[in-house]
Amino acid sequence: MDFVDSVLVRLGDPATRAGILDDDALANLVAAAYDTEAMPVGPPYAAVFDQLTVGYVTPQVTLAEGEWMGAGGHERTELRLRLHGLGPAPLRVDALWRGGLVVRTAAARDRVEALEMALPSFDVDPDIVADLGALPTDPTVLEAERRSRLAARVRAGLDQPAAFTDAHLDRLLVATGAGSVSDLVTRVRGQAGTATVQLRYAPPPAATPTPRRLPFAAAVFVRAAGFSVADLLVQSRLARSRAEELGLEVPATDDVRRRHRVVAVWIVPDTTFDDTAWPGGETGSPQQRRADRYARAGRWLATEGVGLAAVPAPGP
Repeated sequence: MDFVDSVLVRLGDPATRAGILDDDALANLVAAAYDTEAMPVGPPYAAVFDQLTVGYVTPQVTLAEGEWMGAGGHERTELRLRLHGLGPAPLRVDALWRGGLVVRTAAARDRVEALEMALPSFDVDPDIVADLGALPTDPTVLEAERRSRLAARVRAGLDQPAAFTDAHLDRLLVATGAGSVSDLVTRVRGQAGTATVQLRYAPPPAATPTPRRLPFAAAVFVRAAGFSVADLLVQSRLARSRAEELGLEVPATDDVRRRHRVVAVWIVPDTTFDDTAWPGGETGSPQQRRADRYARAGRWLATEGVGLAAVPAPGP
């Protein structure tokens, strides 16, 4: 039995389908479906198959539009048709999967230890008078003094003073509707200006990761060695779009951030990544090089809505 058929028969059997995808593959699927930076997750993972349809064909959809005028030329009729099954051969999707992915996640609760707040005034004239004895009479010199001192006052309340540049000061003037620093100082003399708030958090307590099920929907493609990456990317995008049109996505709660509502899962032989054309794998043993190429491919394909799963080819 060849690779594709061996995977399909295991997918079709409820007793064996869960064993096809290991933790590395399931991590790729999670990364394709969810923003794992906003919601850190970890192993062990598990796949939940609420519905799995093996051997699904997505018919091609053709859009036809036209219009015509009556004999008198006064009334126009428009026609839009959505035709299924015309055009090229239907797209082969090996399985449609609706269910979930079980991950381990810990919800840390940070505690504020300290709060510091500063409300600096924009009126820097008293400082100028204290240093120079009086305000400069030359408007250009006065503007320069006010500008440098206001910038210094704002920076003094920041944790990263160098991050507040002249461009930020200019944006502050625009936001307040002031034409210059002198204009701003005159307007807000005696009033509070920008507020600087500093928070210090206590180290988060150690939290035990708990299982959580994340909704998951996917179009599954099983391909043998030698498949075209370019063709499969196009087919995956078409299948995902069609699945979303059919409403096959599984609703998720508002506290998770999705990358893609429907994912394309690629199940390919692990020997695919013995090919040195895949990026990575410059050092180490052959197995380490293969694993590195697989990991790198999984990361960039996840951003395209593809969950990559490399599985061993069947024995003789």
